[in-house]
Amino acid sequence: MKPKQIIILSLILGILAIGILLKSWIRSSDESVDPVRSKEAPVAEFDPAKVERVLISGGTRTPDVELVKEKGSWKVKSLWNAEADPSKVEAFLQKLRSARGELRGTGKKLFPDFGIQDTTALSIRLLGAGGVSLADLRLGRKKAGQEGYFIRSAAGEDVYLVDLKMAELLGIFMDFEKAVPASGFWADLNLFHLNPEKVTKITIYHLKGDQKTLGLGMLGAADPQDPVKKVWKFLRAEMSSPIDPEKLLKFITVLSSIRAQAVMDPAGKDYGVEKPVWQMAVTEGNRKILLNAGPKAAKEDLYYVKTSLSPSVFSLSSGYFDDLNVDDTRFVKETAPAAGSKKKI
Repeated sequence: MKPKQIIILSLILGILAIGILLKSWIRSSDESVDPVRSKEAPVAEFDPAKVERVLISGGTRTPDVELVKEKGSWKVKSLWNAEADPSKVEAFLQKLRSARGELRGTGKKLFPDFGIQDTTALSIRLLGAGGVSLADLRLGRKKAGQEGYFIRSAAGEDVYLVDLKMAELLGIFMDFEKAVPASGFWADLNLFHLNPEKVTKITIYHLKGDQKTLGLGMLGAADPQDPVKKVWKFLRAEMSSPIDPEKLLKFITVLSSIRAQAVMDPAGKDYGVEKPVWQMAVTEGNRKILLNAGPKAAKEDLYYVKTSLSPSVFSLSSGYFDDLNVDDTRFVKETAPAAGSKKKI
């Protein structure tokens, strides 16, 4: 190849290289000045451990849901100060804290496109000690796909798209554009939170006036031959059969899994829990938990119940109550037939 040709090819390659570099520079410059396409930021920056109040409302400044932390425990103040489900509150705060959004628009003129005006959006306010604002957000009513939501700061005009299951976290299971946040979603409806290894006694009494009839009575104590193990026996002398530990363990698991339907208005009447007809007592470690039930509300097919751990009155479906209302015979250990014995027909 002649020197002249080599020079020409070198010039061409040089021009191409400069073009590539110039194109790359222009592209990077475009991305830096086009925040709508490239800017991503945290939805809210706060420390979940410092949050002491959560206010959620649908388009007004009056909160539909008010959660308050008292002595380390969450309460649903907007639901007669009922106990809140800590797992729901903590999940909501952690997910919101870790969420990042992609900028989709800026300016109040765009707010209607996202359903994120102050009068229509869901308001989420997080407050710390002394009422200090930790986050003040507006959640747009118009969704983007199945799990996309628009969100902005109350004082800002930047609208971000966040990929987060906000409806699920807020307990909204209907038309998101019209739904009102419900306090009942945040309530802890579990009647018991038990550690099976620490349970040492379970009784059920049927009450009628001053009469108490024992339906279920089981007592557990350390095995004298092996202190690590627990030996259970019936309280009634006539129940001489051994207790099946597997059946007992399943029952304790059921106790911890049963959930009430709803928290009732404490100003209501005729719940019957102050003069119960049925009472369960569970001893766990050093504490004794009572569950009182009034007579069956036939029309609603439910029972009203109250535990000694909370001032709240709950409604409980009759099906779940039947799971609780058992007697000694449920836990008798079945013995295998003797070898060679014939089964009667």
